[in-house]
Amino acid sequence: MSKTNQHQDDEYARWQAVGSEASYLQAGEPTRGPSRVSFPPGIHSNSSTEVQPGQPEEFRGLWVTRWDYSTADDIRRMADQASNANFNVLLFQVRGNADAYYNSALEPWAARLTGTLGADPGWDPLAVAIEEAHDRGLELHAWLNGYPAWLGETPPPEADPEPIYHRFNRLYGDNWVMWNRDQEPMPLSKDYLWANPAHWAVNEHIIAVCRDLLTRYYLDGIHLDHARYASWEYSQDPLTLDRVAQNRSVDPGIDHKEFQRQQINGLVAGIHDAIDDLKPGLLLSAAVWPVYQDTWDWWQKGDGFDGFCQDSIGWLNQWLVDAICPMLYLTSITQDDDQFETLVRDFVARANDNPVFPGITATYSDFDRIAKRIDIVRQAGARGQALFAYEHVDKRKYWDAFRKGPFATPAVVLPPYRTRKYVSGRLRIEGLVEEIQEKETALMKN
Repeated sequence: MSKTNQHQDDEYARWQAVGSEASYLQAGEPTRGPSRVSFPPGIHSNSSTEVQPGQPEEFRGLWVTRWDYSTADDIRRMADQASNANFNVLLFQVRGNADAYYNSALEPWAARLTGTLGADPGWDPLAVAIEEAHDRGLELHAWLNGYPAWLGETPPPEADPEPIYHRFNRLYGDNWVMWNRDQEPMPLSKDYLWANPAHWAVNEHIIAVCRDLLTRYYLDGIHLDHARYASWEYSQDPLTLDRVAQNRSVDPGIDHKEFQRQQINGLVAGIHDAIDDLKPGLLLSAAVWPVYQDTWDWWQKGDGFDGFCQDSIGWLNQWLVDAICPMLYLTSITQDDDQFETLVRDFVARANDNPVFPGITATYSDFDRIAKRIDIVRQAGARGQALFAYEHVDKRKYWDAFRKGPFATPAVVLPPYRTRKYVSGRLRIEGLVEEIQEKETALMKN
């Protein structure tokens, strides 16, 4: 086995551990293509897909992890398969742990692409994905992990751009990482090293990464993941404790958890503002914890609001995000349709008619299980769903089953609510301009 392949296998094993139920998750130049608001909903200038009368509006997302592609041909094949199966959105992972699967001005090329952190692979996965997706009428949303800053038991090597692990350690010591309940900084391990949302430089850096992406690439959306604390015990770092004490002296109602929710909210609001500033109309979505607030005896893994300081419903109802994707694929939820339906309906009810796209696993050996969950989502009034993930759909060859079954009729993606008036206004203005030009042409002929 080559050194590169061994490195990739070792890193993949660590990543799988992070995604397992025992881990935190379950305990440059623009490519061609327009920004989203340049055209009516569902139409790209370089897309062969046009909205047909009566065509349904439904988000049909497919998560594409950074482990799902290694070459440009891999991405072309993915886009072909997803388009033929009548998916309409690729949630394409471009940031895993403060590294980049695109030409970044701020973070080094991911080691998985070449075996060396920071080494230019000679091609740009995100640029290829955007072009191939748009050519097939698919939207491409850049999927970023927020607070994970590294993965592994040894530090990242030196690279250009400099990894934040080295830069932040040099500038801020260990205050920029989360600290556990024993007031010890999180060490390097087989799990993610998590950055501290209460440190001003952390949120500022992640927002800058998003601004860099928005400036360099014609995306259709940003999809935020790991926008939360690592677990219920974090973070007891000196900076957080000091700021909580200061805030409580002014407002006793702001406890430790509320303070931490405010830090996460600040990140989401900053990304929202970056989109409105640079590319108004792009959809901002977030993959969120599968339980917002725990009110059931059968759930034992903590909730988003208190356990992980993630106020996903608050983001949605304040329009800080356009949609949320609850990750409804933990083991117990995966095996229990009643639990799945209960959680879907809870999110939809709390969302006040804002878009919820429940996450559905594609690991079932029987496609009927997936079709049933899509039906549950539709019956509950959700606006769509996202399938986790490409690898599982492809392994089981479910592409035809989607096309002949729940996705038999192609669907378009509804634009963000906060952008609809902007889009409509833009189209009205364009219509008036065309009308004036026609009248001027007629006058000139006379």
